[in-house]
Amino acid sequence: MNTLIIVADASRARIFEAGKNIRKLSELEDFIHSESRMTEEELGADAPVKSANQKGSLQPRSFPKEHEEQIFASQLAKRLQELHNKIQYAGFILIAPPRFLGMLRKELPTGIEKLVSRTHDKDLVSLTPAELGEYLEKTRI
Repeated sequence: MNTLIIVADASRARIFEAGKNIRKLSELEDFIHSESRMTEEELGADAPVKSANQKGSLQPRSFPKEHEEQIFASQLAKRLQELHNKIQYAGFILIAPPRFLGMLRKELPTGIEKLVSRTHDKDLVSLTPAELGEYLEKTRI
């Protein structure tokens, strides 16, 4: 049975399938969540307001960019479930920067979470399939 390798950041996810040879990756999907790439202002963030603390620091009222990243993590988790329902994968490997990796893990359904064999907290989303395969083999992720 094959393994799915998910390489993502807060705005892009690439899903690869690997058989016994981790260097021979087949890219299944590459998708972008463009809202996560927008600035807070473009997403309609509230203007900073003075807080009631003694230092009088400015704090934003809302964080729409973080909300969009959370939406993307949820969408990605649902897609992984759909793929697994179609083809029963042996396992999943998740690779993402620490913050997004945490968001994604929280969104994974229990059945998928149990199949996650390894995680790696690095931003590798821009690597080619060959570079990624070489990296995975070298680091034994």
